[in-house]
Amino acid sequence: MLVNSFEITRALGEFSATAVFMIISCMGCAMNDQDAAGSLVSSMTYGLATVVVMHIFGFISGAHANPCVTIACCLLGHIGSGMMVTYVFCQLAGAAFGYFLLLEMLSQRLTLGVCTVEPLDSLSNVQIVAIETFLTSVLILAWSALWDVRSGRFLDSVTLRMGCLVTLCNLAGGKLTGASMNPAKVLIPHLFNGDPESILLQLGGQILAAFAVPQIWHYAYTPCYRPLPIENAEIRNRYLQP
Repeated sequence: MLVNSFEITRALGEFSATAVFMIISCMGCAMNDQDAAGSLVSSMTYGLATVVVMHIFGFISGAHANPCVTIACCLLGHIGSGMMVTYVFCQLAGAAFGYFLLLEMLSQRLTLGVCTVEPLDSLSNVQIVAIETFLTSVLILAWSALWDVRSGRFLDSVTLRMGCLVTLCNLAGGKLTGASMNPAKVLIPHLFNGDPESILLQLGGQILAAFAVPQIWHYAYTPCYRPLPIENAEIRNRYLQP
């Protein structure tokens, strides 16, 4: 078989995780005005949606629900390139399906431009890319720490901590660039609304972080372990010879 049942289960898990994530996170901002209270509610909903999908689908597929996370996971060697392509496809398809269901559940008045983001007019193109790159880098660093075997003793309540991190990043940059930190979440609503060109800068910053952060983690934060010398000749011959 070209594809085994385990890979199909993981792909379906990623599709479902992204669909649920889109519905919950976008539904939370459908009724909110863009004032301070509305931004707080949207950010908290975004973070709690992350907690929900990680709790439900984390042990099935990892619950990336984000192409940037999947690209970083592949570059760090935790999944293969074939599975990365499958994950990204399922994430985009799941985001489209989830956003479609959301539009069907809401009235037409509420669906107008729901979950679309626009950067501040006063920001330059470089500033938009820099902000989105920084915020997405923080997210990728958190995932990199989660995947690192050295963090095995610190995985208690990891879903809550990841949700808090997403909430904080969204609070920090939501008014500036939207701070979606997720190509699927920022691209799909704009595709449905017919203006994908308006978010190219955010997408560029997110993809840049997805490729840059794994290199930083690998070369700056991952030690190069050396094999321990075996001085006893008998033990060395027993275990090292074929």
